[in-house]
Amino acid sequence: MINYVHEADRNRVAAYLQDGTEIGETTYINRDGVWIANHTYVNPAHRGKHIAAYMLDLLIEIAREEKLKIKPFCPYIVKAMVGKEEYADILAD
Repeated sequence: MINYVHEADRNRVAAYLQDGTEIGETTYINRDGVWIANHTYVNPAHRGKHIAAYMLDLLIEIAREEKLKIKPFCPYIVKAMVGKEEYADILAD
């Protein structure tokens, strides 16, 4: 099982194995209510398991709860979010 955690003090969502091993992260820069999502990484041994997608889902969920916007900068997040109607409410200009 993989645990996904929003670590606000580190401006990121991280993915951990049950033993505490970190296997991925999505980071952002907080700029006046806009999260600039600038980096996504998944350990090569764990790729292909939708870990990046789950991290992004949590990032979006938290941003919506906190009434923030996301500006995609990381190529993965740009591809996942830009031009998709379901994210129109959360995308920053």
